[in-house]
Amino acid sequence: MRYFWLLIVWMMLGSAWSNNVSSLNKQFVDYYLSGDMVAWKQTMDSLRRVNLDAATERVLLYAEYGLIGHYIGRGSEDLAKAEVPLFEARIEKALSRRPNDGELHAFSAALVAYRIALQPWRAPFLGHSHTDKLERAVELSPSKGLPLVEQANSLYFRPSFVGGNKQKAMAAYEKAFRYYKNFQRDHWMYYNVGAWLAQAYAGEGDKARAEKLYLQLLQEAPNFSWVKDELLPALRKGKTPNYFFPDLE
Repeated sequence: MRYFWLLIVWMMLGSAWSNNVSSLNKQFVDYYLSGDMVAWKQTMDSLRRVNLDAATERVLLYAEYGLIGHYIGRGSEDLAKAEVPLFEARIEKALSRRPNDGELHAFSAALVAYRIALQPWRAPFLGHSHTDKLERAVELSPSKGLPLVEQANSLYFRPSFVGGNKQKAMAAYEKAFRYYKNFQRDHWMYYNVGAWLAQAYAGEGDKARAEKLYLQLLQEAPNFSWVKDELLPALRKGKTPNYFFPDLE
């Protein structure tokens, strides 16, 4: 009987999470803007412990995607590596149920990109897999935010001799930013993509446009600590930091 009631409580917790997708998204926006990745990780781990519906599972996938990217960007490679298998298992499980979901294929492409970032020597061996997954994501969801973001990242960070193209990357970042602005403005990715688009502008020498976008983001979210405390001051000092590949500064 005890195990029966534990099962009921577990199912109720899963239902409670599923009824609060908007609330969860708001929490992650708050964590993202303030840079509180401890709370981000705690909430993410809480979600991992309960049964989730598809919508809440997507919130968790975005959280895992964001945390691994954060760890890589800050040089915490061991922490990133510990998260990768959990992220991979969740993607594979979701794809087994929804094989034609472009966002899920974009997560899969991002996973390969993370593996390359963690072990650059694997790039020649994983590059084709990344390209296939990304092309599938864009084919299925050509106008959705995450496939566009991953397309932009791929174009921006690859050298030109293997297909990198900064101008095409900025166009993809702009499309992704418009998508989140128009359809998911209450998602942390709206602010994330805006910050990366501004960095792309700065990296290509358009510092006025970068500053304008940073200020727009701060007008909407004055507590956006990454922009307020790091990116905008660095821009004004003439620096263009790159948090995935510091040697590109």
